[in-house]
Amino acid sequence: MSVNVNNSAGVAAVTVTAGQMPDASAQVTSIAFNATTGKLVFSYSDGTQVPVTGLAEGIAQSLGGASLALLDENGALLLGGKPRFGVSAAGNLTVPTSLPDTATDYTPVTGSGELYQNGTGPIQEA
Repeated sequence: MSVNVNNSAGVAAVTVTAGQMPDASAQVTSIAFNATTGKLVFSYSDGTQVPVTGLAEGIAQSLGGASLALLDENGALLLGGKPRFGVSAAGNLTVPTSLPDTATDYTPVTGSGELYQNGTGPIQEA
């Protein structure tokens, strides 16, 4: 179909004639979350991608927070790409990734707030 619009001397005329059907609009083929950029990415059948910014912030804000936390498949809190804190079957706090240890040449920096294992002793805060 084609459309011609003529506007001369104040009179407008529209002529519609038979022709090809327009291409079908692109369809969403996938939706993925890019953890690096924090964007939800819509991919379309024509190969285009549309990133949506602010998704994580929007979800966090709607839940009354400023950011979201990421948990691994066992429910442990991921910080710096490693599972740092979790909960045991009994509901107790666990530390899935080993803490720095003075028995393995770790030297605590006073005032850093780091948690560390004091050799064979208790967990302490620097």
